Amino acid sequence: MKLIRQSLVMNNLLLQDAISKIKEIDYEGESVLRQQRLGAVAVNELLARFTNQGEIDDYELVALVLVRFKDLQVRDYAMGLATEENKDQLFNLWHYLMASAPAGFIAPVACIFAACAYESGESDLAHNALVKAIADIPSYPLALLLKKVFTAAWPADSFATMRAQLHPKICATLFGGSI
Repeated sequence: MKLIRQSLVMNNLLLQDAISKIKEIDYEGESVLRQQRLGAVAVNELLARFTNQGEIDDYELVALVLVRFKDLQVRDYAMGLATEENKDQLFNLWHYLMASAPAGFIAPVACIFAACAYESGESDLAHNALVKAIADIPSYPLALLLKKVFTAAWPADSFATMRAQLHPKICATLFGGSI
């Protein structure tokens, strides 16, 4: 058990070190769209690796995704990736990232996981993820919105409907079309 704890501490230190080397998007700069696009591509790469390997040992890639999730376009792009074919892999990936994320980076991925869990009928997991998101960043707007949505008992399939409407628009903004 002590070895497992030491391994987790080492993994957390490596991830935090990788995060410290990534700059957040400078919205006053000229490369905002490029940085957002790279964030979305990193999400795609992370999903592909997780699907193939069942885990991720590339701390730089995980760090890039967690930092880019602070950007609403990248976060919403990730939320829109769910399909009938990949929803189980995404459920597991978002849970893995939520568990791996250090403080200050939990809220975005916890909200993504919460939406995924709610849509899958796992309302207890969805609510627990929102608790984590709000504990991480108490005023995180998506967490507060999802809390209202869950409390109002919106139908779970409404997420698929919204995703079908919004994801193509996000792709058009990021890539000039869908990828």
